[in-house]
Amino acid sequence: MARMPKGGQANRCCAVADRAGHSLLHTLYGQSLSYDCNYFVEYFALDLLFENNECRGVIALNLEDGSLHQFRARSTVLTTGGYGRAFFSCTSAHTCTSDGTAMVARQGLPCEDLEFVQFHPTGRYGAGCLITEGCRGEGGYLVNGKGERFMERYAPVAKDLASRDVV
Repeated sequence: MARMPKGGQANRCCAVADRAGHSLLHTLYGQSLSYDCNYFVEYFALDLLFENNECRGVIALNLEDGSLHQFRARSTVLTTGGYGRAFFSCTSAHTCTSDGTAMVARQGLPCEDLEFVQFHPTGRYGAGCLITEGCRGEGGYLVNGKGERFMERYAPVAKDLASRDVV
């Protein structure tokens, strides 16, 4: 028998309808415009640069011409877009390859929040397409591999209408 989590329904740190990631991206970009920033849009980070056991930047590939570049920095923050493409069936962007996680793991550094892979409860396994979550609002419900409804155990109030992060 599976152990059920304790406590109430989970709270989200940021919710903007179904556009949280989009909203965060535009907020961060808008705030960055008030600083003297250079933007390297069509670059793909390949590995972390280390000197004396300290991260000093990244090596990146310019996708336009194939050239390699060193980006040296006092601080390096990776926001790599996840690793959904590590799974057989997903609808993640093709750039969500787990390369960011791999860069960190190659250095023997700890990775954080690896359980935060976005799951879409009404995705069609193997097909790589989604059925709108609105179908649950119209009476559709979720079942497990045995055909049993299960959401009442995890979200007794919201049940099948619980948000993705709860499902």
